[in-house]
Amino acid sequence: MKVALLVTQEPAFAPVFERLEAELAAAVKRERRLSESQHRARALLAQKAMRATSVATCSSDAPLPYRSRSSR
Repeated sequence: MKVALLVTQEPAFAPVFERLEAELAAAVKRERRLSESQHRARALLAQKAMRATSVATCSSDAPLPYRSRSSR
């Protein structure tokens, strides 16, 4: 905001303003990309955990010594 005010008073500050705008846009893009990567990674881990849980709780797929007596 301070640089924007300077640009309105003195056009010579325009290159500084443009550089700051570009750096801010790049930082926002980088942060968004990292956030999206974290979201995908968490979803992948949750998906894997769900598969592991569903396999572990299905007694008919377990080896014979681990099956419940009612399913024999």
